[in-house]
This record gives sequence, C-alpha cells and structure tokens, in this order.
Amino acid sequence: MKKTALLFLVFCFLFNFAYGKERIFIDRSIIKSQALHLSRTVQPQRYFDSIGQKSAILGREDGKLEVWIYPYKVLHNFELHFLKENANEIVEGRDTAHRIDVYPHQTMLRYVHSSFKVEEIFFSPLREPGIVILLSVEAIKPISVVVSFTPDLKPMWPAGLGGQYSYWDREKKYFVVSEGTRKNVALIGSPAGEQYSSGPAHALPEGDMKIKIDVKPDDSKQTFFPIFIAASHDGREQADKAYSRLGENFKDLYLEKFRYYEKLAKDYLYVQTLDERLDQAFQWAKVAVDKALVCNPQLGCGLVAGYGLSGRSERPGFAWFFGGDTFFNSWAINSYGSFDLTRQGLAFIRKNQRQDGKIMHELSQGAAFIPWFEKYPYGFYHAETTPYYIVSFHDYLKWSGDRKFIEESWPSLKKAYQYVLSADTDGDGLMENTVAGLAALELGAFLKNTKTDIYLAALSVEAHRVFSELAGLMGEKSLSQKANKTFEKALEALRKKFWIEAEKKYAHAITVKDKQLAETTVWPSMPLFFKLLPPNRADYVLDRFASSEMSTDWGVRSLSPKSSHYDPLNYNYGTVWPFLTGYACLSEYNYGRSFAGFSHLMHLANNTFIDALGFCPELLSGEFFSPVEESVPHQIFSSSPVITGLVRGLLGLSGDALKREIEFRPSVPGAWDEVKVRNFRVGEDIFHFNVKRAENKLIFQIEPEAHASYLLHFSPSLGYGTKVGAVKVNGEDMDFRIETDKGEVRCLFNWEIKDKTLVEIMIEKSILVYLLPYFPRIGDRTVGLKIIRAQYRDNQLSVLVEGLGGREYNLVLITPRSLISVVGAKIEEDEKLEKKVKIHFKNGGEGYSWKEIKILFEE
Repeated sequence: MKKTALLFLVFCFLFNFAYGKERIFIDRSIIKSQALHLSRTVQPQRYFDSIGQKSAILGREDGKLEVWIYPYKVLHNFELHFLKENANEIVEGRDTAHRIDVYPHQTMLRYVHSSFKVEEIFFSPLREPGIVILLSVEAIKPISVVVSFTPDLKPMWPAGLGGQYSYWDREKKYFVVSEGTRKNVALIGSPAGEQYSSGPAHALPEGDMKIKIDVKPDDSKQTFFPIFIAASHDGREQADKAYSRLGENFKDLYLEKFRYYEKLAKDYLYVQTLDERLDQAFQWAKVAVDKALVCNPQLGCGLVAGYGLSGRSERPGFAWFFGGDTFFNSWAINSYGSFDLTRQGLAFIRKNQRQDGKIMHELSQGAAFIPWFEKYPYGFYHAETTPYYIVSFHDYLKWSGDRKFIEESWPSLKKAYQYVLSADTDGDGLMENTVAGLAALELGAFLKNTKTDIYLAALSVEAHRVFSELAGLMGEKSLSQKANKTFEKALEALRKKFWIEAEKKYAHAITVKDKQLAETTVWPSMPLFFKLLPPNRADYVLDRFASSEMSTDWGVRSLSPKSSHYDPLNYNYGTVWPFLTGYACLSEYNYGRSFAGFSHLMHLANNTFIDALGFCPELLSGEFFSPVEESVPHQIFSSSPVITGLVRGLLGLSGDALKREIEFRPSVPGAWDEVKVRNFRVGEDIFHFNVKRAENKLIFQIEPEAHASYLLHFSPSLGYGTKVGAVKVNGEDMDFRIETDKGEVRCLFNWEIKDKTLVEIMIEKSILVYLLPYFPRIGDRTVGLKIIRAQYRDNQLSVLVEGLGGREYNLVLITPRSLISVVGAKIEEDEKLEKKVKIHFKNGGEGYSWKEIKILFEE
C-alpha cells in the first residue's frame, strides 16, 4: 500500500512538471502594450483581426470569430460562454463584451459582468502556423469558461476536402480534426481544459465542439489560461510539433512579433505633423500594409489583398494573392522603406507568370489542391496587371537601388513587355481590353462596348516609358529606343483619343467602334497619377474631382451621379473606393491642387477609425458615410494611399538610389508650422528632415545617415504672393529660382547633401490658406466645403468654392498682409497674422452651388 502511494506521488510530481503551471498557464508579465493603440466600447458587429504571416483570427467585436491557418479555414463560430458556480447560470460572452483594444501585435476583448471580468487576448504568431488565445479571469466565486466552435478544416475557395472527422485526445487535451488521408490536420485545445461536448468518431459533429476551463478566484492573478490552435498539411506529427511550440516557445514567439512591430513603427519612415490623427493613421497604414505578407506552406510568400469574415464560405475577404494589389501597395511599401517586403511580393508574382508573359491577377491560397491556372478562369483574366508589373519593378528599382533583382527579373520583364505589345492590335501603343481582359471595371454596362479603358491605356503608356529606361540600364540600347518610340506614340494616342473637347473631359474608354465612352469617372486619375496629361486639360478634370459631383466628405465617387448608370451602392458604378481616392489625391498634388489633395488625404486617414479599428474598408456608399455591406473591412489598398498620399503627395518626397538623388516638394498646409520626417530610406541610406515655419523664414534641417553624398532637389510651397529675399545654406547664400503656378510660389534649388545641413529661406508677404478638415459621422451625407481651385494675381486671391445651400463655412488666411476688401464672403476675424473669412451659401435648393471669393490684400 505504501509503495502504491509513493508511486502515485511520483506520478503527480512528474505530471505537474510536464503539464503544471509552466505548461498550462502563460505568465502575465510576458504580455506587453505598444504606444500604437486604439480602443473603444464594443460595437458588436464591427470586425477585428489578429494577423500573422501563416495564420489569422478574423472576428467581430462581440467575440465571435473564425480561425485560419493557411491554407485552411480551421473553425468558425468560436465564442465564449461563462458558467457561474455549480453551472446554475450561463452567461453568454457576446452579451458581456464591453471594450476592445487593438495593437499591431495583438487584439484584446474585455468581458464585464457583475460577478466576473474576463480578458481575451488574440495572438497570431508572426511566422508560426498556429493561434494562441489567452484568457484572464477574475471572479468572485468559481466559474467555468466554455469555449465553443464549429470545426471546418476546409482549404480556401474554390478547393475542397472530404471525409473530415474529429475526436478528443484525452492525453493531449485537444480536439483532432482531420480527413481520410490524414495529411490535413488541425488541433484545437487547452492544457487547462476538458472536453465538454461529444460527437461521432468518424465524422464532424452536427453541433459545436466545446472545451471547458474551470477557474477558481485566485487562479488568474499571475497567469493566463491558453487556448492553442495549430494545423499542418503534412500530417498529425507536424501539427503536434507546431501545437507544442505554441506553448513551449510562447514567450519567444510573443516577443518576436512585439519587437517586429516596434521596429516597423520606429525604424521605418515616421512622420510627425501637427495633426495627430493623420500621424496615427499613417502608422496604422504601415501596419495594415505589412500584414499583407502571407506565407502559404504550399505556394510560398506573397502579398494578399485584404481580410474579412468568410461566414459560411471559404472566402476570407480577399486573403489570397493578387497582382494588381501587390503593385499598387508596393508604392506605399517603397515609400516607407520596407524594400524586402516589396521584393518578396514581386518575386512571388514573377514565379507565377504565364508562359506568354502575362502576369497573374489572382491566386487562391487553396490553389495547391486544384489545377487553379489550368481549370479556373480567375488567374489571368485582368489586363492591367502586366503593364503594372513593369511599372512597379521600375518604382522598386528607383527607391531601393536593387539592380541585382532587376537583372534576375529581366527575362520576365521582357516577356511581360512582349505581352503588352501583343495586346495592341491597332498599333496605337495602347493595350486593348478586348485582347487582354478586364481592367478598370469587372462588371456592368460599360464592359461590353469597351475596347480600351483609360486605366489600361495609362498603364500601357507608362509601361513603355519605364521599360525604355530599364532596357537602357540593362544595356539593350535598340530595345530601349523602340520602347521610347512606342511610348511617344502611345502618349499621343492617349491624349488625343480620350479627350472630349466639347465637354472638357477625358472619356472613360474607347469603344469597340472606336468611339468615346463619354462617362465621367474617377479613372482619368490614372494618367494624372503618372503625370501624362497636359496641365491645361488636367485642370478641367481636377475641377470635377474636387467638386461635389465627384467628391464626398469621405472620398471620390467612382462614377458621376449625373450618369444614368450611377448607383451609390454598386461595386463599380458609384461607390467610393479609397484606393481610387488615393489616385485622385496624388493626381491633385502632382498638378498643384494641394487643397483638394489635402482634403482627400484626410478623408483617407479618417477611414482608419470608422470600421475595423486601425484598418480601412474596401468601399463606401456614394451617398451616406458608411461602408457598404459587402465591403472588406481590412482592405490593404484602402490603407496604403494614406502612406503614398502623405509621402509622395503632401510631402512630395521621392528617392532615386541609382542616381543618388532626392526630390522634396512639400505642400505643407497653411496652419502647420512644422513637419518632422524620420527614417526616409533611399537604397541603404537614411535621411531625417525637419521643415519649420518661423517669422519671415522657412527653416529646413537635414540630417543624413548616408554612405555617400546625394543631390537634393528642394522646392517647397511658400504660399501665395510670397517674396523670397534670400536662401542660405549653413549661413552662406545659395542661388535659387522662383516657380509660380496660379500665383502659388515655390522656391527651387539643388545642393549636395553630405552632412547635417541648415537651410533658411527668407520670405515676406506670404499668404497661406487653410480649410479645417471636415470629418462626417457615420450615416451623414456630404455637407463639407469644397475648394475647387485658387489663383493669386495683382494682390488679389480668388478662391472658387462650392458649398451646400443654407450653410456657413470658415476659411483661414495666415498672412501679415492687411485685408482691403472681400467679395463673396465676410471678414469674421482680422488679427495681425490670422484672418478668418466666413462664407455663406443662401438657401436656393437642397444641392451645392459654386461661388468665387475675391480677397484683395494690401501690397
């Protein structure tokens, strides 16, 4: 008897060593917060996620969620239930979800009840095929937490598996979910839990699976109760190893991800303005875009398009690989300096190029289970991806200086360019949708008549231009010359064929009958984005973009409401797409329309906070400020224009690593007196900039961390009517020249950056204009003031504005000049430096009307 008791004690000791506190619990001291953090009272139907490179938690703020471990949807309907003492009362988690806290590395939900508080931490490791969910429980009396979920083990659409089954492994304390071949396996369990449901031995249960965790009042003071989920396409053994690593290596996995996002925040581009909301949106945009990187165990690592709940399907938003999204988002990634991420994305697309050179549109994460490219129509059915591929490689080369990657990719780029040429049957240099496939639109009335839309045409022209440069760099002079001639021909065709002189606008497309499809859309922003259109004609287009016809208070409509095809909820024919607003924003900055550009940039930034915290929705209604129902809540190309709009638009920053040149052309809003830029990366070099307005001067400080000198082209906007007295670099006079556009003054000069540099531009009599950004509430219609354009001449500033009948708006002028008269508005405040002008629109109907404000200044 004594021997049996002794053996039992030894067994208990060994059991506690292996499965005791270190294995069952997670030390609370491991968990960390970050400065980048958003929080709010739970909005039950709003989306949240926790994303890693190999797994994802996609959920709603009421606590219901689904889990993906690529390429599988492992489970859905995961949620918590609370059994109070003696199981006499069940409290549903969704009824007590109170607050959500979102960080780049984790998401937290807090459940609050009069007798307990539970915190649920969602964690997807950076590079591990698994999920960890931690529970902190504080209770007055003993309580049980019941975890319920519906098992799936289904690959991403349109692939499938059959014969799934499940059972509880009592020793390991996890559910095993597998299928007939036993190659595809998922494990869901908790070392602190017990099975709380039953099911058939050779099939999935009809109801939910359940795990029960019993908690005493003192259990959770220092520790968390973990739930682990792992999966593998290589059998139970590999899945079990991944499951074990989640517990054994949790601290390392957690700190790896925490430090990764700390580095993203601090070591890559960081911009500090006087608008904290914009700064925060910029930081979150970096996080949103970085989370596009997915590593599929069968397909490799590439960039996906976005995340959202799959519901009853196996389509989690757009969490699979897209060519066009990779290219568009790469412009943002290059802008904040993560060149390795762009390279991974481009390399993934390159390896899936079709034999004839065409570049893929999309690739499901379930593609390894099926003949995706051979039997399904989606892989190559877009046309614009091929020219965009060439353009994006060129942008990457320019910013990163990675010539070796271009050399490795040169055969692929040449094949892609040959495909571009092959899709032009009439010899005008423009690819044709009728040959290559879809581009601007994917559905609707315009498609059947479209020969070449303006989106595809603009990308064709730009592809010819940059390919000529790349061919020259690769030493293929003849090919470079041919591409340049094709560029000149294509540019002429673009400008001539699409321009509608009678309506002063560019057509959406050329039809199969070589007629103009004369619809007013946002798509002419694409040639404007590439600076392909003459300024005098661009002005007409940009007037429309800035007006209420196209601009809402949350972005630019895809189609004018004046069109008979307009539908504010239609995917292609009236909704507001943030990614198209991004093109418009950059177009406006390209052509000196900084008022509209800034307005649209702030709309893009505001979207960061309205739906899924930290992320921007795919599309919004054209009439009411709200995401449409089918919108993907974490759409990467909706966040990335916050980055490009701020960096390439407002700051006018770009780098050329091969030429060792930087262009800095800031259009700082009138009310801002300082902007700080840290960790601007060009190739392997880093630069820090500080722009500050002081009395009668603009101060520019440069601090390089560079291996060699760079030529800086600096051309800041100084406002209207500004006189420049001198430019001093480190105290010495510098030659400069003045550029004016409609009276807006820029001071241009170049110099070589070697060391810390102080630049002072001596100015006087500047006039700065500022319109306070307007942020609507969810459900609002458009009511904000639109600044269409401004011009200064002979001491008079003329501002063409558009406002809603019956409303008043304030326009701020920052200038030492005295006001002589104001026509079309009245002076509200007239201080020494700051003046406020009030603009009133009479009640003349429900709509918007235009008004020209004329402000005469003392010389």
